[in-house]
This record gives sequence, C-alpha cells and structure tokens, in this order.
Amino acid sequence: MRLIKPVRKVIGVVCVAAAGTWVGAQLRSSLTGGEVQSLSIRHTTARGQTITNTPVVTQFYPALLAAGLGKPRWLYAFLGGIAVTALLGDRWEHQLWERLADRFADATAEAEEAPA
Repeated sequence: MRLIKPVRKVIGVVCVAAAGTWVGAQLRSSLTGGEVQSLSIRHTTARGQTITNTPVVTQFYPALLAAGLGKPRWLYAFLGGIAVTALLGDRWEHQLWERLADRFADATAEAEEAPA
C-alpha cells in the first residue's frame, strides 16, 4: 500500500509532462503558423536515412526535470513541457539525430572497411 501512492505520483507527473509537451506543440503551431508537431518526429538526414523517433531528449526529459524545481511537481512538469516545446520545437531534436546518424554511418563504414 505504501508503494502505490509514490508510483501513482510518478505516473501522474509523466502523463502531465507529456500533456504539457502536446499543449506546447499546439501553442507553437498556432503562433508560428507551422504544422502541428506530433508526439513523434520523422526526419530524413542529409545521407537519405529516415529516422522516426519520439522527441524525448529535447522536449520530454526537460519537462520531467522541471518537475524537480518545486511542488506541486505535476504543475512544474506541465509548465515545463509547454515552455520547452513552445520555445524549441523540433529543431534541436533534428540536429541531435542528424549528428547521431552521421556518427553511426561513419562507424558502420569503418567497420565494413576493416579487414576481417
């Protein structure tokens, strides 16, 4: 019984952070006139690789970190999700995955060129 309350709080903060990122995406879309961000991104790198991912690194994780700023944690997670998503958008997530894809492609090319 002691375990249920903390688990419920954590699940609540995670759900509210996700809701905050969605609201932030809607707000950014209405302010910029751009397309509405979904909960996942699809990005094609310069090398032609397609990456589909959820923008957790640049949007969701910062919203969860904002929950640690104070109490009530759910409110900080919600406001953090709105702020991060409305201000940043998907730009940083695309840059992150572009760099990771380049490094992965380089490592794969080196491994294929190495003698057996």
